[in-house]
This record gives sequence, structure tokens and C-alpha cells, in this order.
Amino acid sequence: MLKELIFWGSYAYFPFLLLALWIILTGGRWRWLAAIALIALSILAYARFVEPRMLNVVETRVQLRGADETSPVIRIALIADLHYGIYRNAMTMRRIVREIARQDVDAVFIAGDFTYHILASDLDKALAPLAELDMPVFGVMGNHDVGYPGPDMGTPLRQALESYGVTVLQNASVEMELGGRPVSVAGSTDLWQGRQRFDYTETAPGRPVILLTHNPDTAYHVPETFAYDLMLAGHTHGGQIRLPFMVRAVIPTRGPFDKGLYNWPLAGGDQAIYVTSGTGMVGLPMRFRMPPRIDVLTVHLPE
Repeated sequence: MLKELIFWGSYAYFPFLLLALWIILTGGRWRWLAAIALIALSILAYARFVEPRMLNVVETRVQLRGADETSPVIRIALIADLHYGIYRNAMTMRRIVREIARQDVDAVFIAGDFTYHILASDLDKALAPLAELDMPVFGVMGNHDVGYPGPDMGTPLRQALESYGVTVLQNASVEMELGGRPVSVAGSTDLWQGRQRFDYTETAPGRPVILLTHNPDTAYHVPETFAYDLMLAGHTHGGQIRLPFMVRAVIPTRGPFDKGLYNWPLAGGDQAIYVTSGTGMVGLPMRFRMPPRIDVLTVHLPE
């Protein structure tokens, strides 16, 4: 498989590093060519071996419709696009869980794409640290989890997640309290799977609704009859590799979504959409100028 060849072949950088340094330090006739090649390949090596291991925590305040700066708040952690599988230098769940535990949040939301060509037998090992979280954890499936593209891991993935205490929401919602405040938490199936529905009625009137989904383009498909206050999504990776001259990276969405907070127009006001750039990798096993991140949102709720 080409992806595995790229993954393992990248380790050739290290013997090349030693060879290039030897040529440069001994004053060989090829020292300038070796220096130029070393600089270029070192940038790629940084994107391959260094940045994918740089876990950032990004704090953002989100003010829902009807709330102001003095309104009560809940704090939530949002992660997505873990992509456990063939790229074994993906950010580990154990490290993510330990960082979340330091953040004083009321709940954790995982916006899909847990997998990337992983074996079903490896799911437990990859996801087991989720059991260490002592707050509610919600998850939805992403396109890679349900076979668009790749193997369909939906059933074994859901079983593994639920065994570690994750509430997996597929066109469903739950009523609960977060931080002592009543909220409705809804979750949709993946957009590319073509099975999204918004005809369930469990969301209670008057409660703020948090809608968890994978692809932020879901915003184009939610009917006006399904009122949500905050959508949480991933999928974009923030481009994953952002070259300095890029105004906007190549993002697999039809909408304006990249990363961060967006206001989405609605007849009764604006809905908030927050997109995380995730922690893992697809395509190339690299991240450049877009390190893995946990988004911690302080959400002001209407009273």
C-alpha cells in the first residue's frame, strides 16, 4: 500500500541526515547540494516526525443566542479526526485524555473519524484510555468510520466506544445537565453516508441544543424545524498541511468552513458552528503549520 510505503520510507531521512552532515563537515564537492537537500528534507521531516506530536489546547469563548458575557457557562472539550490505524505516529488517545483531564471541563465531544484503516482487533487498544475520563463523553461517526472511504468500522467501533463509557449518538439526542445546566445533546450520522435525519423530538423546548456532527457541511442539511444553538464538527483538519503562501488550505467542504467559530444565518438569528482541526492525519502522514489540537470551549448559555 502506497500510504504504508510513504510512512515507513520516511525513516530514510535519518541515515540521509548523517550522510549529508558528513558531506558538509568534510568539505566534499557536493556540500552545497547536500546542504540544500538537507534543509528541504528537514522541513518534511519536521512535518512528519515533530508537528504531529505537538498537542495544543485552544481556548475559545462562544456566546449562544440570547446569552451575554454574564450568562452562565459550561466548559466542553472538542476533539475530532483521531484517525487511528496505519499512521502509527498519530496523537495517542492516552495523551489526549491526560490533557483533557487538566482542563476542568464538564463534557467531552468527539466529532468522528476515529479510524483510518485500523483492524477491528486494534480498536480496544487505541480507545481504552477513554475509560479514564470522569465526565460525560459523546461521540459520532465520521466518513472514514463508516466506509467513505475505507472499511466500514461502524459496528465494532460503536461497541468499543460504548464499552468505554462513550455515548454514541446517531440521529438521536439525550437530555442532561452539564455544569448544573440543562441542555439537549444531539448527534447525527455522517453526512457522506447519506442517512442523516432530524425528525427525532427528544430535544426539550427551552433547553439549548448542542448538535454534534462530523462534517460541518451538515449545516446545509439541517431543516429549519430542527433548531440547534451550537453545532460542533471536525472533518476539515484545518487543511492539515498549510503552506505559507496558502490563503486557504484545500478543505473537503462546500461551505466556508476551515477551523474555529462561525455564525450560521437562521431566520431567528445566528447559530454558532465550531470546527476543530483535529489531531490525526490522512493522505500524507504529516501536519505542517496545523498541529494537533484540543478545543476547549467556554459556552455562555441563555438563561
